[in-house]
Amino acid sequence: MLESLISRLGQDLKMDDVIQMSVEGAYTLSFDDKIEIEITQNSRHYLFKSIIGPCPQKNKEVFFTKIMEANLFGRGTRNTVIGLTEDENLLTLSGELEYNSSYKQFKEKLEDFVTIVDFWRNEALNHL
Repeated sequence: MLESLISRLGQDLKMDDVIQMSVEGAYTLSFDDKIEIEITQNSRHYLFKSIIGPCPQKNKEVFFTKIMEANLFGRGTRNTVIGLTEDENLLTLSGELEYNSSYKQFKEKLEDFVTIVDFWRNEALNHL
């Protein structure tokens, strides 16, 4: 199912050349502003993942408070979650969409996801 959604997305957005299968069942979409989104699926959901960018070192506590507030009930992240890589150097964004969602819902989720990555990347850069 994911393969057909990705294929249709590539055709609709004329971006077949920026969609790559990284491993079986995992796709990476690259956008002009250096945003990469990895999309996979499990038995119940499509999973969206991306690196937002470097974790700010200045005013870290203030920024983390802002992130925690954004994550709370998904209000500041449109029901996605901001996290950290294991080494705590990079901010990540993760989200999911139910497996039985329509193509329209899939495309809208992806558009929202890219917007959120871009927004929080700018927020993080303002705190560096």
